[in-house]
Amino acid sequence: MNNLTVQAANKARVRKWTSFVFYPTGVLRIWKGNHPLWVRLLYTLVGLPPFFLAFIYLAITGFAFFLPPLDLSVGNRADRTVINSEGNYKSTFLKTAHETGGTYELIQVEVEPKGGNGWHYHKSFDEYFTVLKGKAKVGLNENEYIINEGDSATAKKGEWHYFANPTDSTLLLQVKTMPARGLEKSIRVAYGLINDGQFEGEITKNPWHMALLLGYSGTYLPEIPGFIQEPLVNALAKIAQWKGEDKALEKYYR
Repeated sequence: MNNLTVQAANKARVRKWTSFVFYPTGVLRIWKGNHPLWVRLLYTLVGLPPFFLAFIYLAITGFAFFLPPLDLSVGNRADRTVINSEGNYKSTFLKTAHETGGTYELIQVEVEPKGGNGWHYHKSFDEYFTVLKGKAKVGLNENEYIINEGDSATAKKGEWHYFANPTDSTLLLQVKTMPARGLEKSIRVAYGLINDGQFEGEITKNPWHMALLLGYSGTYLPEIPGFIQEPLVNALAKIAQWKGEDKALEKYYR
């Protein structure tokens, strides 16, 4: 057997097994082949859920690709301080994206004892924390630190982080994000929904509102790989905006 014949046989073998990776072609090939019935059924049943999920994922992200970008703007609000009625936060917007020309946002956050947030990361801005009063616990990637009054910590784009108040006294924290994105909008909307009883645990009653919140702040959470989560969150937020789900939220930020 010459080299050309061997190469042709190898290519045919590669094409054959590659076709099994693409589920519809694989189903057609396996049912046309001389495979035992149990093999055909096993391949068909096991492969269907992943194929269905992948199809839905590609359909959602593909459709959202053609939609307008997410609107991150906030109206000219007179209220500079917003309060979370659950008691964990009070946020004062010292410098808004409008005032800095989109360069940065500066927020003063008052965190009650044992309050804080969980692990997350952002892809569109760096976040700088400075303790103005009290003591903060800051997670950064795989490490956790205690930040004392006057000290600072930085979470760069893509770095896992969180902040919390581990003490029995109020924590006053200054948060700066660069460049300015949708953090002010996400805080105003989140606090507004909480105050109106529109959360069930850590999730909004309206799933589209949760997609918008994550999209506004560019926030991504643990458990789901970033290469899957990031396009999906952005797509769902854009679809929610396209559907007009953001109209019910305008009272919080316009």
